[in-house]
Amino acid sequence: MAAVYEYRLAQAHRSEDLNHVFVLDEAKQVFSVYKERQSESGIPAVDELTAKMREFGEGLIVADQEASKLTDSIKANTYTKLLLSTGDRKQFTAVAESMNLTQRQTNAAQDLGIGEAVIQTGNGDPSRVTLDKYDLSKTVTESDLQGNQGKEWNSLSAEPRKRPPRYAEAIETENEDSEEPKNIDDPQTDITLSDNAEQFLKGVIEEPFIPLTERYETFPSRYKGNKAKTELVETGLVTERSLETETGVRKLLELTDRGRTYVEDKLSLDPSHEGRGSIVHRYWQHQVKKMFEKAGWATKPELFDADIYVNTGKIEVAIEIAMENTQREREHVEKHIEYGFDVIWIVCRTEKVRDGLKQRLEDTGIDPDQVVFHLAQDVSDALSDWP
Repeated sequence: MAAVYEYRLAQAHRSEDLNHVFVLDEAKQVFSVYKERQSESGIPAVDELTAKMREFGEGLIVADQEASKLTDSIKANTYTKLLLSTGDRKQFTAVAESMNLTQRQTNAAQDLGIGEAVIQTGNGDPSRVTLDKYDLSKTVTESDLQGNQGKEWNSLSAEPRKRPPRYAEAIETENEDSEEPKNIDDPQTDITLSDNAEQFLKGVIEEPFIPLTERYETFPSRYKGNKAKTELVETGLVTERSLETETGVRKLLELTDRGRTYVEDKLSLDPSHEGRGSIVHRYWQHQVKKMFEKAGWATKPELFDADIYVNTGKIEVAIEIAMENTQREREHVEKHIEYGFDVIWIVCRTEKVRDGLKQRLEDTGIDPDQVVFHLAQDVSDALSDWP
């Protein structure tokens, strides 16, 4: 979308006509309400982009089964809205409110059947419509797609890109001034941090799972906290990682190799940590461990080759934090069964990972009664009411 916008802008393609349409299914991946509500990040770039593209004849068709996760901006600024039947009240309400339905209209819309919808254009009255049935057979293979698109691609005309005269002149002048190419110096390896940045970095070592918003509160202002964080990112000492929890998107900071070296040499701190894997993996490991400790049971990370070992006094539980649907996760389960664990928990990053691993285990013939699946998002920050 950004590339198309920049192209339209450079070519001065302003138009009141419709020139081109983007179709986005599962649109929450682009228009995420969680990013929109992060005040420290400002207005999401995609919201600004959407507002600017309209004058260039660019259109959007945005669809999602979870409308509550779409940005308020996209729900407010779409000219035509279509509400289909949904069994989830939260998702129904998100669209009904954006259409400004009356109570009577809302009650009527709750009775929509399969193939029925409510459509509203602009500020006009909503209308109930019946949609044509369309049977979709998903039989297109990657090879079919590549062959079809290859023919389309080859039918397009093209010509070598011409450089502007000023560009050619600049390059020729530069080449005349220097007979040998200039070497670009490597960036300075000696890093000097501000006091605020060092304070921020120490916090990352001591309490790695605190979200950015809480870290900012330890500084006189959010601005200074964000400035210190940006300094660490730009010097290559940390990287930002995002994860979705029950309460929304959380941003964590993870030390890079360069960061670990700096911490050891300049701050004389130990950068080693409990658990293995990325900061996101270790976060969920930490959360699940806390939950079982709260229940009064003995826990130990990385014991008996389990991400978390739990002993309730009656049964032994092996817990795996599954970030991806991989063969390695299946092998871990088989190993835990050999060890004789009573129950194996697999805490999965997403529903897709969970469903994939379930299928993988079924194909192997593993007893499904020995394995319990949970979603990582179900582990709330409050650690309350989790099975």
